[in-house]
Amino acid sequence: MEIISGCTVYYNRFLASSGIPIVFECTGDYNLNSPLDFRIVAENASRTLSTLLGLDLNIHSLRHWEYIGRRFNLYAFDLAAKGYVLGQIRVVETGGLLVNVTGVLSEFSGSLIPPSVWDSLISGSRLSIGYNMGIYYLKGSSPSWPRGQKPISNYVIYGIEGLLSIDPKTWSLRISGLVARELNLSLEDLMSRSIEIHDRDFHCVTGWSIKGNMWLGVRIRDLAEEAGLSSRAKWLLASSLGGYSTVIPLDEALREDSIIAIGLNSKPLTRENGYPARIIIPRLYGWKSAKWLKELVFLEEYVDGYWEALAYHERGLVEAEERFKIRNPRIAEKGELPENSTLIKPE
Repeated sequence: MEIISGCTVYYNRFLASSGIPIVFECTGDYNLNSPLDFRIVAENASRTLSTLLGLDLNIHSLRHWEYIGRRFNLYAFDLAAKGYVLGQIRVVETGGLLVNVTGVLSEFSGSLIPPSVWDSLISGSRLSIGYNMGIYYLKGSSPSWPRGQKPISNYVIYGIEGLLSIDPKTWSLRISGLVARELNLSLEDLMSRSIEIHDRDFHCVTGWSIKGNMWLGVRIRDLAEEAGLSSRAKWLLASSLGGYSTVIPLDEALREDSIIAIGLNSKPLTRENGYPARIIIPRLYGWKSAKWLKELVFLEEYVDGYWEALAYHERGLVEAEERFKIRNPRIAEKGELPENSTLIKPE
């Protein structure tokens, strides 16, 4: 059986500040039942990527394993060339099926890739081999409680940037991209426009949830209207002061309860929860709710944010359990995930 049927690589300027501007993904179909199977997939993908980039990439070591939402096994391997670890490649499985292969390379890899290939990437070209799937959404099921989620009492604090300390007096939020006029809004500007959104659950992709939140904030659609949003816009990219970014489908960003939050449960946001402002999109998993906001950029074409580049889904709809990108044609054709799942722990 063919494992990898195609790969795509591109340069992502939004991830340059995070040090991982080269993003790749591969389409494939394979049955995974053991830790060795994950490595076989990663090695097959690395060979295709080597051909694309003109650089002999190899799998160095297992960097990380995680069982997410009590359904998905994620194996992340270091990706190396010429004695340097340049990035990582991730293999995601559920129900014994390959879900996707994705990963990133550091800016330093540009010094090892042939100049003609690097120049092509920098100029905006996507380099591809074979069959590559586009964006696939899964069917929503509207369960009474989302599969794989466990209610807890307090937020688990994440921040790839660390915990940022922001001076609210100098902070501002920029609205840019496909708009008639850019906006730069202070915290006071947001406070004067704010409304309350009641009884919204917050779901983290790792499997925990906080029930019944009350958020204070400004509807994204109101800010988009104020900025004169173009009809060409299809995506919203949110970036933080620490370099984090995430991408959101426009129809989700413009929903009634999709907001720029400045308060939680009748109190200002804490530093840990993204003070002075963060995105809240209740229908989507929490990685879409970027903290310590810096800018909202409206885009016509999809581009990966931080976690999207590292295997996570373009939309992230909770009721459809869109935790990870779908790059297996068997899963895409069915429109839903395999029912059964098994923990496959590294040996």
